[in-house]
Amino acid sequence: MLKLNFLLVLRQIKKDKKSFLINILGASVGLTTIVLMSLYIFYEKNYDSFNENNDKLYRVERVVNDNMQNQIFDSTPYELSKEIRASFPEIEHSASAKYTSNFLAIGDKLYPREKGILAENSFLKMFSFQFISGDRFKALKNPMSIVVSESLGKKLFPNGDILGKTIKINKKHILNITGVFKDYPKNSHFNMEYIISFNSLKELYESEMEKGWGESYVSTYVLLNKNAEVNSLSNKLKNLLTKHNDFKDGITQTLSLRLVEDIYLKASYVRNDSMGGRRNTMIFIYLFMLVVFFTAFITIVNYINMTTTKLINRELEIGMKKVLGISKRQLQFQFILESLVKVISVIIISSVLVVVLLPVFNSVVSRELSFVFTGSWLFVLKIIFFSVFIGIVAGLYPVFYLSSLKITSFLQGNTSIKRRRGLRKGLVFFQLFVTIPLIVLSYYIVSQINYLKEKDLGFNKKNVLSTWVKVSDDQDLSSVKVVKNKLLKNPNVLSFSISECAPFLGFGDKKKVNWEGNKTDNKASLSTYGVDYDFIDVFKMEMKEGRWFSKDYSTDKQSSCVINETAASLLGWENPIGKTLDNGKIKVIGVVKDFDQVSLTLKIPPMMLTMNSDDKKYFVIGVKVNENNKSETRSFINKTFNSHFPEKPIEFGFLEDGMDAAYMSLLENVMRMFMLVSIISILLVIVGLYTLISFSLRMQKKMIAMHKILGATKRELFRLILKEYVIIYVLAATLGLILTYFLILQFSQIGPYNVSINPIAFMIVVLITFFIVLFTVSGKIWSASSENPIKAITLE
Repeated sequence: MLKLNFLLVLRQIKKDKKSFLINILGASVGLTTIVLMSLYIFYEKNYDSFNENNDKLYRVERVVNDNMQNQIFDSTPYELSKEIRASFPEIEHSASAKYTSNFLAIGDKLYPREKGILAENSFLKMFSFQFISGDRFKALKNPMSIVVSESLGKKLFPNGDILGKTIKINKKHILNITGVFKDYPKNSHFNMEYIISFNSLKELYESEMEKGWGESYVSTYVLLNKNAEVNSLSNKLKNLLTKHNDFKDGITQTLSLRLVEDIYLKASYVRNDSMGGRRNTMIFIYLFMLVVFFTAFITIVNYINMTTTKLINRELEIGMKKVLGISKRQLQFQFILESLVKVISVIIISSVLVVVLLPVFNSVVSRELSFVFTGSWLFVLKIIFFSVFIGIVAGLYPVFYLSSLKITSFLQGNTSIKRRRGLRKGLVFFQLFVTIPLIVLSYYIVSQINYLKEKDLGFNKKNVLSTWVKVSDDQDLSSVKVVKNKLLKNPNVLSFSISECAPFLGFGDKKKVNWEGNKTDNKASLSTYGVDYDFIDVFKMEMKEGRWFSKDYSTDKQSSCVINETAASLLGWENPIGKTLDNGKIKVIGVVKDFDQVSLTLKIPPMMLTMNSDDKKYFVIGVKVNENNKSETRSFINKTFNSHFPEKPIEFGFLEDGMDAAYMSLLENVMRMFMLVSIISILLVIVGLYTLISFSLRMQKKMIAMHKILGATKRELFRLILKEYVIIYVLAATLGLILTYFLILQFSQIGPYNVSINPIAFMIVVLITFFIVLFTVSGKIWSASSENPIKAITLE
C-alpha cells in the first residue's frame, strides 16, 4: 500500500514538474532565509551565555546625575569590589577588571598590539573560562602573572610548552604565564586575548591600585549566591558611594546592577565601554525578528496556496477516485505523503543552501555563525520541526477538506475552496501589507547609514594619524617635542599636535563651573581637556566666534578657554566672547563649532578647551599628513617615535579607521543584512502574489466569461478586475505606511543623530511597489480576460 501511494506521488510530481520545482524552491529559499536569520538572532541574544552562573552574574554600574543630565558609566572605584565583598553576604565573589592594550614580545621579537584586561584572581572564579593548563583559581593570585588564550599562546609559542614561559610587555616588563584558557565564544562583551593579575598594575603602569573613592577607573563584577534577592541588594548598594564621597554642586552618584548577559543588547547608552567589546541594541533584534516572522508567514502562505491551487486542478481526479470506492482515509494518506515528500525535499535543499551560503552570510554580517555555537541540537531540531510544521499545515487543507467533500460536490464543481474568496483577498492584502514596510524600512536604514557616514563631524578626520603616548617625566615630554621638530621637517607631515584628549580619543574630564550671569545655585558640567596651539590645524575645527589660542597672548596659557556651541547654548550666552567661567578665573576667547567628541551614539557634550598642563601622564599625539604617500609617512613617524622611546613601543593609526568603527560596522552589517533579507522576502511576496492572483482568477473564470458574453471588452474586463486589486493595494499601502512610521520612530531612538523622514521618498517607494504589483498581476489578468468564454463555462 505504501509503495503504491509513493509511486502515485512520484507520478504526480513527474506530471507537474514545473509547479513542484517552483513550490519547493520558493519554500527552500524562504526556509534558508529563516534559518540564517535565526542563527544571527540566536547569536546576538546569547552574548556572554558561556558563563555557567549567568543568572547570578552582574556588573555594577554608576549613575551620575548633575541636575542637567543623567549618565550611566560602567566604571567604578577600585575599592568598591573589596567593600561589597566584605559587607554584603549576598555576594559570593566580586572582582575589579580594567581593559588594557599592549605590545607583547618573546625574546627580541615584538608582536603587534594585543588587547587584554587586568583582573583580580576572583575574576576567574566568576567567569567560566575553560583552562587547558594551569590552576584556574590561582592563576592571577601573584603579581606579574598572565593567562593567555589558546590562539594567542599558539601564536607566541608555535612549538607548544606555554605554561611557565615568560612574556615581555611593552619591551620592559616580564610576566609569567600561569595559565592557558580555551578561546571563549566571540559573542561576549569582552574583547581580549590575555588576562594580567590586577596587582601588577603599579609595576606595569606606574599607577596605584587604590586611588580613593573619588576616582572610577575599573569595572566591578559580582557573583551573587543562590539565595540572593537582586532588588533588595540593589537598594542596599544604591547609595554606597555617598558614604565615601562628599558630592557637591548638586551631583549625585548611585550604583545599580546589570546582568552580564544584558550588557551587549541593553547597555548601548552606557558610557566608557571599558571592556572594549561590541554593542548592539534590542531594537535591531526586534526588527530582524519581525522580518523573520514576515518571511515565515509569506513562505507558509505561498506554500499552502500553491499546493491548494494545484489540488483544485485535480478535483475531477479526486471525485473519480471517490466514485471508484477509494476511502477518505486513503485520500488523506496520499495527501500527507505528498506533503511529506515536499517537506523532505525542502529540508534537503535548504540544508545545502545554508551550508553553501553561511560563509557568505558570515562575511556580510561580520560574525562567525555556525550550528556549533548553539551548544546543542535543540536549535537544529527547532528548524526541522518548523519545516515539518509547514508541510503539515500545507497538507491539512486538502486532507481535511478535499478528502471530506461529497462526490456530488466534485462533480458539480462546488468545492469549499471556491467559497473562500474573502480569505484569498485577505492573503493578498497581508502580503502587500508586509511588502511596504520591508521596502520603506530598507530605504530608511540605507539613508540612515549614509547619513551617519557623511555626517559633518565638526572636524576633518582625513589623513590624521594618532596615538596615545605615556609621558613619565619632563624628559619624555622634551623627547616628544624633539620628535615633533624632526617630523615637521618632512614635507609629508603638515601639522603636529599634543593634547590631553582628541575627537574619538578619550572623554576628557568633567568640571563643574559657575558662569557669568548665572542666577541659580547650579553649576554647569563641562567636558574639559587641554590642547595646544596646533590642535585646530590638525583636526581642522571651525571657529564660530572669536579666536583660537595664540602665542601672541600670554594670558591664553593660564586663564583663557574656548567653548563649543553646545556649551554657549547651555550657559545661555548669546555673545560668549569675553564672558568668564569658574568665578571669573577663566575668560572665553572663542567658540568652536560643535564637533563629535566620543561617539556617534552620544550627543555632543558641552565642552571647554584650555591649554595643556604639563602634569599629565598620557597625551594624545595627532599628526596631519599629506594625502600622498600615507603609508610611507606613517612608517616614518612610527620609526622616528620609537627611536626616541625604545622602551615604550608606539604605533600610530589613522583616525578614520578607528573612530567609532565598531558602531559603524554594526550599522553597515544591519544595513546589508536587512536589505538582503528584504530583497528575498520581496521576491517571495511577488511569487506569492502571482500564485494568489492565479488562484483568484481561476475562481472568477465563470464571472469573466459571463461579462464577455454580455459584451464586455478585454480592456473593460482588465480595468474591472484590476480595480479590485488596486483597492486592496491602496488599503494595504496605507496601513503599511502607518506601521512603518511607528517602526521608524522606534529605530530613531537608537542614537541621537537620525535622518529626517522624507515623505516624497516614501511616496516614490510606494509607487515603485505599486508598479511591482501592477507588473506582477497585469499579465495574468490580461490573459484571463482574453480566454474563450465558452471554454471557460464548459470547464467550469
